[in-house]
Amino acid sequence: MKPVRSALLFVISVLVFSACFNPPEYNNVPSIEFEGVSFSKSPSGEDSLVVSVSFKDGDGDLGLSANSGPDTESPYHEINFFSNDNGTLYPINGIRIENFSGYTYKKAKTTPRNPSYYIEPEKATAELITLQSRNDGFTLPTFTPPYDCFLNEESYLNERQNPDTIFIFRENSYLIKDKMTIVDTLVRNGDPNEYYFVVVDYFYIKTNPYQYNFKVQFFVKNNDGTFSEFDFRREYCETHDGRFPRLTDKDRALEGVINYSMVSSGFLATFSIKTLKLAITIYDRALNTSNTVETPEFRLEEI
Repeated sequence: MKPVRSALLFVISVLVFSACFNPPEYNNVPSIEFEGVSFSKSPSGEDSLVVSVSFKDGDGDLGLSANSGPDTESPYHEINFFSNDNGTLYPINGIRIENFSGYTYKKAKTTPRNPSYYIEPEKATAELITLQSRNDGFTLPTFTPPYDCFLNEESYLNERQNPDTIFIFRENSYLIKDKMTIVDTLVRNGDPNEYYFVVVDYFYIKTNPYQYNFKVQFFVKNNDGTFSEFDFRREYCETHDGRFPRLTDKDRALEGVINYSMVSSGFLATFSIKTLKLAITIYDRALNTSNTVETPEFRLEEI
């Protein structure tokens, strides 16, 4: 299932300290402080929830580019597939391919139109883990909610409940357990020796938490005064985590404010007059985790 995400918008003010004078000595692990939270209707009529945090970072390695370049590769990649490594689960990065220009299906004589994943293991193992692997001694969830949701911590790759497609280089054909799942081959134009098996199945996957650098957790107040987390992934197959862009490519101390806007049609309908609070965490490119800050308690209609 392809992910359903709310629209995420950032307004970031940044102070980059020059090397011409002594910059402040901040820790290389980012730190954040809560600044504010507000709620309104967006121009399109959707709910807009904005949370603001200030940050400090000693080496400036904050931010990830959105959909291309090294920031889509390990350790910032989207998901992990798994193969059978002598009875244990061996993770394999899923390399997301946005554009298949220059390649053609051998049988269909067309070029793939939709993004998908290329699987390239770092070592030889046995077959990829799929839903069928539940019958082969692996303890895996059933294909039922929330495990049919691409955004859940663990799930199965699928497109609207149907098995989805990945591409496996011919030399890695050992990853394909059931050759009946090969529906075509993808060939590089002008080079028939470079081809990939087009494989369709329910592949077992786990999300990579470091694909995002801004994490938002929602908590709802209970009658006894305690709070319970509301997990949008499990409830709606939706996430409000996201990426803010690179702030600088220089090794410099940084400080500033991130205004993080989450646009969704479901905030008011979901929470109505309930009392909420948010917890915010950010990550840098070295995978250092900031402190987590919480908003004060609030109701949407009151902020």
